[in-house]
Amino acid sequence: MSYLIPRKTKEKRHTQAGLYVTITLLAMLFLTALLAPILAPNDPYQTNITNQLAGPSSQYPLGTDQLGRCILSRILYGAETSLFSSVIIVAAVFCIGTALGILSGYFGGVLDQIVSRITTIFQAFPRMILAIAVAGVLGIGIRNTILALCAVYWTEYARLSRSLVMQLKSRTFLKAARVCGESHLGIMVRHILPNIFPSMIVTACLDMGVMIMEISALSFLGMGVETPMAEWGEMMSAGRAYLQTNPWLIIIPGIAIFISVMIFNLFGEKLRDRLDLR
Repeated sequence: MSYLIPRKTKEKRHTQAGLYVTITLLAMLFLTALLAPILAPNDPYQTNITNQLAGPSSQYPLGTDQLGRCILSRILYGAETSLFSSVIIVAAVFCIGTALGILSGYFGGVLDQIVSRITTIFQAFPRMILAIAVAGVLGIGIRNTILALCAVYWTEYARLSRSLVMQLKSRTFLKAARVCGESHLGIMVRHILPNIFPSMIVTACLDMGVMIMEISALSFLGMGVETPMAEWGEMMSAGRAYLQTNPWLIIIPGIAIFISVMIFNLFGEKLRDRLDLR
């Protein structure tokens, strides 16, 4: 009797089911990162030259790297580094960019021109090149990596939130709020922010995967985390010299990056469909 169910209802149920599945996968991913010290079978920083480049075994389920360190343990600890660093970056650029975009779009005038010019200048450079330049000035380290990516990616949220606010400025409910004596801060917090929040949060979810790749890329180039900190990009960089003889040193962290980015992208797409941003 499924043909009696309206098409929109079936699509809604399918979207909800997909969203629940991606939320479950996302929860498992973060739980794995949180429980890395418990799940890791070995110390990820303990070296053993006599056991370098060993194959999978009961003690080392995914083998060891060029310094005899447990690959599985480093993958688990790398999840903690990559995921929570990405959360910090996305949260920071979300707050900074959205606040500037709302202020710029709402008040307009000189403030809007200044913010627009700054975002245009930042977006004139390729993001990765600019991030490398900022990271090079600040120095190597996870803290500087976070600062470098925050300095680059806030412009996306500022431009998006500004454009959404410009669309809302002429809406009747905002005019009514002004007539009723609502303050500027009240209008921005109570009326504008709730209306643009769905679009902004979907962008943030999709950017989580982007940040994981950007952190890994900076670490791969030697501009990210400090050795011997466990991080997927750093693991791939260290395994380049063994690509032909021991390719799993690059393949395994690459798979970890792929799975994490895929989960965040699927979650962002399902959330967008659920919120019906069309």
